[in-house]
Amino acid sequence: FIVADPDGAIVLETAGRRWATEQVTGRGRSISNGLTIPDFASMHANPAIGVVTACARRRARTETAANHATAPADLMVALRDHGPTAGPHYSPVRGGLGAPCAHAGGLVSGNQTTASWVADLRRPADHLHWVTATSAPCTSVFKPVRVDEPLDVDPSAMPGNGYDASYRWWRHEHLHRMVLRDHPASLARFTAERDRLEAAWLAAPPPGVEAFTIADAAEERWLADLHTAGLPDRRPAWLRAQSRRTDRAARMPSPAGVAA
Repeated sequence: FIVADPDGAIVLETAGRRWATEQVTGRGRSISNGLTIPDFASMHANPAIGVVTACARRRARTETAANHATAPADLMVALRDHGPTAGPHYSPVRGGLGAPCAHAGGLVSGNQTTASWVADLRRPADHLHWVTATSAPCTSVFKPVRVDEPLDVDPSAMPGNGYDASYRWWRHEHLHRMVLRDHPASLARFTAERDRLEAAWLAAPPPGVEAFTIADAAEERWLADLHTAGLPDRRPAWLRAQSRRTDRAARMPSPAGVAA
């Protein structure tokens, strides 16, 4: 965990009942799903898990980005990073887990990014947060939210493992999973609008409810456009089969006009 406020940040790591902390002293600090405090990691880290999850590789990219970031937009770019390739690079072992913007698909580790959040704590009177409330940040829009302006944007209970159209997270999965069929070509159809939208909000943040409404409408347009475009599924056969199994387990409806 990273615990932060306007005055500083502390890294907290645990292993069973054992724990350690580290004061953040540099310009940037990143964690991943592996232990990062050196002495604590040397005693408690599991090297095999570290290899499978590629946590060191992913952290190296996010910490470099954190050290060079000057504004929330830089961190949004960092969270959308797929590594040295234009789109996700899939491993049969870990799927797209080798980069910050992780997409599921591995046969051993099927993890993916489930949501993204950038907290801007520089102005004490106006702590502004930017959240996707949806899975992959590359297919999502960062919306502004404020602690003193609660938002009622979904049912009160958390979404479960099965598809439920009443939740924004699951509705977004239609777009996310359609994009993954041909990631570079699909993203190219709407990222310019996504980036313009976020740039305008960063310059003049609207109320959170308004931003969520605008983002929802934009994602519906992007999904409709992808349906019309009918781009072929360019993923390797093993990944397409894995995706079909994942969709069936989640009872995910097949997109209109696309074979299951």
